[in-house]
Amino acid sequence: MDFCSRAHLSASVEKGHGLTRDHNHTIPADVIIAMWDKGKPAAFNVTLTSPLCLAILRKLCLIAGAASDAAETLKLLSNGPKCQELGWSCIPLAVETFSNWGKEAHLNFSRLASHLAINMSSSKPSTLADIYGRLNITLIRSIARAILAMELLPS
Repeated sequence: MDFCSRAHLSASVEKGHGLTRDHNHTIPADVIIAMWDKGKPAAFNVTLTSPLCLAILRKLCLIAGAASDAAETLKLLSNGPKCQELGWSCIPLAVETFSNWGKEAHLNFSRLASHLAINMSSSKPSTLADIYGRLNITLIRSIARAILAMELLPS
């Protein structure tokens, strides 16, 4: 959200977002940006996947990023119809546990970096590096919290 506000983009977090009991599954977005591509609202849905999933493991030997690409496809299939009904663009942001982001994520982070670079008078490459750096730190911390939470579960 900080990136969006610094880029002067109107964004909101889904009401009830996250893994809580009141999670609203009728809104197919973690973040909604009011005017993204050609003035159309965009629903960004972040998903974490593992490249060690047996269903995708063989493909991983041949194609880097296969797990994040597969996760993006699944998100488009599950959220696309609802987004279309609401007049939103459906944008999955898939990341593998080893920080490999999907194609849609790269494309849209690049677009966000363009907005930020203009508003912050900085270069697009350094702004894009800042986006990835901050997101990867957040990802690593989230994975660490999940691992610690699993260790605290009774055996």
